[in-house]
Amino acid sequence: MASLQTITKQMLHMRKNSRHPRWIAIAIGVALAPHAIAQEENVIDFDSFKALMNNHPKARYAELAEEKGERELTRAKGAFDPKIGGNYQYKFFNGKEYYNQTSVGIDVPLRAPITIKTSYENTDGAYLNPEEITPNAGLISMGVMVPLGQGLVTDRRRTDLRQAQAYVEFSKLERQRIRQELLRDAYSQYWSWWMTQQQFDLYNEWRTIADDRLNITRQRFQHGDIASIDTLETFIQLQQRAQKLTAAQSKVVKEKLQLATYMWANNPAGDFTLLPENKAVPQRDIDFDLSLTAPAMLEVRALSIEERNPELLRYASIFNQLRAEERWKKESLKPVVNVQYNAITDPTTGSSSVITSNNYKWGTQLAWPIFMRKAKGELQLTRIKIEETQLEAELKIASLRNKALANIQQITLLQSQLSNTRSNIVNMRLLLEAEREKFISGESSVFLINTREQQLFDLRLQEIEIALALKLTEIELKYLLGEI
Repeated sequence: MASLQTITKQMLHMRKNSRHPRWIAIAIGVALAPHAIAQEENVIDFDSFKALMNNHPKARYAELAEEKGERELTRAKGAFDPKIGGNYQYKFFNGKEYYNQTSVGIDVPLRAPITIKTSYENTDGAYLNPEEITPNAGLISMGVMVPLGQGLVTDRRRTDLRQAQAYVEFSKLERQRIRQELLRDAYSQYWSWWMTQQQFDLYNEWRTIADDRLNITRQRFQHGDIASIDTLETFIQLQQRAQKLTAAQSKVVKEKLQLATYMWANNPAGDFTLLPENKAVPQRDIDFDLSLTAPAMLEVRALSIEERNPELLRYASIFNQLRAEERWKKESLKPVVNVQYNAITDPTTGSSSVITSNNYKWGTQLAWPIFMRKAKGELQLTRIKIEETQLEAELKIASLRNKALANIQQITLLQSQLSNTRSNIVNMRLLLEAEREKFISGESSVFLINTREQQLFDLRLQEIEIALALKLTEIELKYLLGEI
């Protein structure tokens, strides 16, 4: 394809060989027509960019949030692990063996408020307390401990387990929230880069047009067709557009570097980002979500936002944790009444005599603070925290719901503005073409053509800005609805 400079030289050659005035209009039409010099560019389309999100540290952080919930559940289940313990004591003094005591036991806590206890004891020595004397083979003890007061309905172990189970659900929603937050910020950054690139391309196109027009104007001035003031006006216009082009290029560089924070290599260390190449550009066209074009359906989804947004869904897990804590605090108001029964037997007598009414030991433990101020205070503090969380949740729901409704209205308005702007661009192109025809017939001037051209340029800039605003609003709405 012939360059604009080549076409311009051909027009000037036509001028020398013909006095027909139409060559002027043709040259100006060529100068005003959008054109671009082909160059090799590395296009980073939106789908390719999305694939890089899986390597971002925040994506791994989201995975760790869910893994943390699983580890909390494992820790809570550990309170129900069987425990083995033992004790050995030996005393020898002045050539005499005072005692030799050995005890080994296993405690098995159950999910029910029962703990199974087994033990083996063997003692020997000249100076033992009579109640500690065992047969030569020792004694085996098997029994249970049951709380009849505090701990019957729930206890600290079961409370921790319920809270850990609720935290697992919380961590899954937290992972989803972090992931969606990452996608929202990354997608917004990509389309912000798209806008600056679109603006840069437009400024570059307009600067090239001004440059070509200046060359044509100078040639016409040399041939006495126009006044020198026209060349000055065209030169000033070129300078202004060159300055704007430089500013636009600076914005592209800034947005591209910001985009690099979301582009991570899939390497084992994961310690560096993928910087976009100098010739890297976003995709040319911008697409919009067709599912966000029905305001009535969107409003229905926004009114039930607490059932969709991960940040709001987390409150259910938080309340489950707090209610489990409240249940335990209420249980703490009861007195401690633990009853323990153990059947005991000599290992040499056989298993048939393990359960007997003749060989056993049992006991009870009782404790109850008189004023119960600690338990009452902790219960009230837990209830206050529940109420605070309830108020926080209600406020958050109302805030996010209103944001979603506002975004729905904004999307409708921006869709209308974008449609009107694109219609105005079509009409302005027609006015510009009409102005060119008037110039051919001598009824217009370069100034009027420049004015129409600037109006078209402003409309195209406005189209880019509205398109970005619409895209960012769509992203924000989908984030609020938990659908990004």
